[in-house]
Amino acid sequence: MFSKRSHKIGLTFSVKLSVLYALFFVISSIGLFFVAYYVIHDLVEQREHEIINSRIDEYRAWYKEGGITALKARFDEQSASTKDAYFVRIISPHGNALFVSIPRKFRGLDTTRLRIVQSPQKDLWISIKGQAEKDAWTVGMAKLPGELTLQVGKSTTQSREFLSYFRTIFLIFVVPILLLGLAGGGFLTFRAIRPIRRLIQTVRNILKTGKTSMRVPVSSGRGEMEELVGLFNQMLDRNDSLIQMMRNSLDNVAHDLRTPMTRLRGSAELALQDSKNQDSCLEALADCVEESESVLTMLNVLMDVAEAETGVMKLDVTDVSVREVVHSAVELYEMVAEEKNISVIEDLSDEIIIRVDRIRFKQVIANLLDNALKYSSEGGCVNISASKKGDLVSISISDEGIGIPRREMDKIWGRLYRGDHSRSQRGLGLGLSLVRAIVQAHGGTVKVESEPNKGSTFIIEI
Repeated sequence: MFSKRSHKIGLTFSVKLSVLYALFFVISSIGLFFVAYYVIHDLVEQREHEIINSRIDEYRAWYKEGGITALKARFDEQSASTKDAYFVRIISPHGNALFVSIPRKFRGLDTTRLRIVQSPQKDLWISIKGQAEKDAWTVGMAKLPGELTLQVGKSTTQSREFLSYFRTIFLIFVVPILLLGLAGGGFLTFRAIRPIRRLIQTVRNILKTGKTSMRVPVSSGRGEMEELVGLFNQMLDRNDSLIQMMRNSLDNVAHDLRTPMTRLRGSAELALQDSKNQDSCLEALADCVEESESVLTMLNVLMDVAEAETGVMKLDVTDVSVREVVHSAVELYEMVAEEKNISVIEDLSDEIIIRVDRIRFKQVIANLLDNALKYSSEGGCVNISASKKGDLVSISISDEGIGIPRREMDKIWGRLYRGDHSRSQRGLGLGLSLVRAIVQAHGGTVKVESEPNKGSTFIIEI
């Protein structure tokens, strides 16, 4: 059902996008046609006006030379030598026609429509259509001396036929333009949503097979869609790594819980077998309390890490002397260091003060010191030093132990992660994840520098 719905949604999106491309193309083409049409129309009309204006200026000059008689003589002479035919009329202030020349092409011209304007103060233009749809004329009116009105007209039938032909050509090409828009829109849509189709297909395959190792093929192009595909693949990689971490964490939790729970059950069974022996029962209860304390410690650390990483850990921040908090943590592990004959050297100054939660920061130092002692060989040395540069305080804890392989450098901070060398030691694999979570909760950073069989140095900057 989900697959069908996704396919329907994708198809609808594709069709919509194709239609939008086609509409944009067609509307742009129509807009371009109208702009071109009106530009050509204005140019043609302007050209007609220029021709008529030149005739008006010519006739006006003839009239000034010798009046209507000279104008009529010159006009007849010009009409005999040229094929161009112009309508010419001179009207008196009373509306009487003093001179009229109507070519054959103007037989359909209704001159009564030209009487409405007489003695214009400036040049006027009138467009007149004939009884036949294709017949049309443009008449210009100008003022002559003596309150006379000169009317000069020219047939614009050819110009209108040209514009009509232009419109017809456009109408003929509308359908091909529409089809081209749809085809182009479909092609562009097909290319544009190709990454989305690949993504949808990959999601379907993952849902169908449950294999989260599948990835969306990434093209060499650059764009939002390719970036989306890349981010989706990164999200799958992150999810895979988280799932793998969860599996490893569950394995480690199961392994670490199995030992205390087995001991707890064994102690209880021994006490039940010899329930009349009070000393045996008390010893069994003590063992149960110890093992339950181990389980409770692991759960509390997991909760502390979760609180620190989500930013909800409560911190009682005060001014703390680095030397004081480090020395108190060293005292806790003094016996452990003596048993392994490991010397702990503190190179600290009383003047270095930081604002931290005393208890939490002591927990950080204690965890790092515990690791340094745990993975150092007998007779080794652990150095703890601190320095200050501006507002930044750097605290380093160095050991001469087994070191950390390069492939595990980024993994040691994960919850419940235990490297190959650390599995032989007792522990929960939560120490370093808790260290990083607490340091980051204080706004600081922690990093490690290490070489196998040469030791490790953990550096806290806060």
